[in-house]
Amino acid sequence: MTAPAPPAEPIPAAAVILLRDGAGGLEVLMQQRREGASAFAGVVAFPGGKVAPIDTDPAFAAHADLGAPEPFPHARQLAALRELFEECAILFARAGDAAAARDTLLGERERLDHEPHHWPAVLRERGLRLAGDALVPWARWVTPAIAPRRFDSTLFVAAAPAGQEPIGGREADEYRWARPADLLAAADREELYLVFVTRMNLMRLALCESVAAALDAARLGPHPTIQPVRAMMPEGDMMVIPAEAPYPVRMLSYAHSSMAIEAARKGKAKKQA
Repeated sequence: MTAPAPPAEPIPAAAVILLRDGAGGLEVLMQQRREGASAFAGVVAFPGGKVAPIDTDPAFAAHADLGAPEPFPHARQLAALRELFEECAILFARAGDAAAARDTLLGERERLDHEPHHWPAVLRERGLRLAGDALVPWARWVTPAIAPRRFDSTLFVAAAPAGQEPIGGREADEYRWARPADLLAAADREELYLVFVTRMNLMRLALCESVAAALDAARLGPHPTIQPVRAMMPEGDMMVIPAEAPYPVRMLSYAHSSMAIEAARKGKAKKQA
């Protein structure tokens, strides 16, 4: 009898939950992943991506004001800052006018996306420092062991910097500011796809009335490592998180998992073909 294959090793990653206060309450920036994106193609997600070798380089950290290393290491903060700029051209910079600082880097965006090792040199040439301490640790999620491709993702929350709107990049080209409750309702109407981790974090954000409230909740913690498991419950086939995780619910239908959503997307595309 052949032994089952071991679970895939999780890929280190980081993402930013960017927030602003809108007319109807707290709003979050979401991006529509391109169909050809390297991960989570076609779904609506927070900006983020894989940790790159440059994110562990002291030369990169030397050009950033980083927050405390706990509970997440500095490499995750740098990855979050870098991916936020590469994916939607939003820059957290220590400058008198962060929007103007962003504009000075736009011409380098494609090069930094494809060759991120240039970040330290580009920041040095322009006299810029990244404002990593604007990111507040929010949560750490690890993809379930049953998934064929897994991520060890750290999430940060931050107030959106003034004067910067997202600009499409290689991984995403559609963006929207929306209230968490409205995004969840749109997903329930099957107008967009939200994977389990995104849906759970939007449910948590929906409890916050303002940016200040969300940042306070992040600072308060806790920040456990959350690795969902698939389990048969009285409610049905569910994805379950630990009881101590700071979320309003601890399980949702397996239909919300990334694996099920990917299968549903492929099935829908096949029917439309």
